[in-house]
Amino acid sequence: HDPASELARLNKNGHEMGASSELVSVLEQAKQYSELTDGAFDVTILPLFELYRSSFAETQSPPVAQDITSAGQLVGYKSLNINGRDVTLSKNGAAVTLDGIAKGYFVDKAAELLRARGMTRVLVEAGGDLSLSGMREDGDAWKVGIVHPRAITGYYEVIQSSSGCIATSGDYESAFTSDYSYHHIIDPRLGLGPGELASASVLANDTTYADALSTASMVMGMDAALALCESLPGVEALLIGKDLKSKMTSGFPVV
Repeated sequence: HDPASELARLNKNGHEMGASSELVSVLEQAKQYSELTDGAFDVTILPLFELYRSSFAETQSPPVAQDITSAGQLVGYKSLNINGRDVTLSKNGAAVTLDGIAKGYFVDKAAELLRARGMTRVLVEAGGDLSLSGMREDGDAWKVGIVHPRAITGYYEVIQSSSGCIATSGDYESAFTSDYSYHHIIDPRLGLGPGELASASVLANDTTYADALSTASMVMGMDAALALCESLPGVEALLIGKDLKSKMTSGFPVV
């Protein structure tokens, strides 16, 4: 949100030459996860998100099909080019948001710093993205509650772990409509709001990876996301549909 930031300059000018190693690292990982998910995760989604945000702010309704098509033409991770430390967007008007990946990266870096300073019991959490290692002070494994997507209080499920990272994406965090049919997660391939899942929680070896996969899972839907997560080494997932029925991968560590 800082107009002087590297990301803001990239979006304004279509390029950022000599970008920091942090920005380059996050963007390189983002492209990797876009390939992995066949475009379900895409940081160039910003033009579509801004279209939906402004449409609901001004008219309390979704944008018209013609505007969705126009904005969708600016979206596509293949237009994001990285050459060393030089980053460019090949489509005029394309723009990047790191909302679906940067928070996980911040969590990873904070946890990495604490462990580098000799701390063996570490838990870092930022709004649904979490990294943990070691046992609790009482010697037990950490217990982590996964928020119920439709309940004001309480958890849908509780997991127990002594190491790992988890990220949760949901339709309830930033919804445009009270019925959660339109929210901040948009399918970058279709320009439409995904309508099957209410929540996706993904466990992985790092929080950046889990963050991207949880967002992609919301877009992909129940069966496709479950199949992908089941196929990836070290990845587990709990997916909750809008009907509040859930499915999980075979190794998801519920208590």
